[in-house]
Amino acid sequence: MRRKKSTVYNCGICYQCGKEHLSNEGGWIINAEHRNFCHSLEKSCFDEYLAVKRPIEPRRQQYKW
Repeated sequence: MRRKKSTVYNCGICYQCGKEHLSNEGGWIINAEHRNFCHSLEKSCFDEYLAVKRPIEPRRQQYKW
């Protein structure tokens, strides 16, 4: 019997760096705005996006008692 070929789908393109995301590869995040981001041990485009969008220090200063 023949084996069924595994189908690979294009799931999107990284919003930050433009890398193509495929269905047979993991390591990507989709946020609430439906934007795709790379996520791996070496780098995370999602973390870079959050650092640019909302700096960490102003958020922490907001909750002083």
